Amino acid sequence: MDFSADSSYLQVSTGSYKRQVYEVPSGKQLVDQAVIDRITWATWTSVLGDEVIGIWSRHAEKADVNCACVSHSGINLVTGDDFGMVKLFDFPCPEKFVRTCFYFLYLVTATSTVDIRILSCFSRRHMTEIFSCLNL
Repeated sequence: MDFSADSSYLQVSTGSYKRQVYEVPSGKQLVDQAVIDRITWATWTSVLGDEVIGIWSRHAEKADVNCACVSHSGINLVTGDDFGMVKLFDFPCPEKFVRTCFYFLYLVTATSTVDIRILSCFSRRHMTEIFSCLNL
């Protein structure tokens, strides 16, 4: 869930893999794509939307990418997926199948990204590590 920079809009990703935008405080769903495209978001944690099409590999299924987070500077995006990959992208990344920096982690699933720190839980080794990405 993300709010716009002016707190007038809220975006969510549904269980059916749809991005929905609502007006705040009325709760009315916004469907005009031209208006949605002009919104500046305070945060971005969605794996859905035209701004993040490039995070999906050619053979990815909808549930493969679990989390995303744009840095406070708004120029980088970090994702975590079912294969233990933590990937770093330029943001926005509207082109399909973009090249990326990626890091393979020994874990079952990457489930949470937080700005410049990526928290990953290693279920087999029962440990937690924090990775810091500089210059985000």
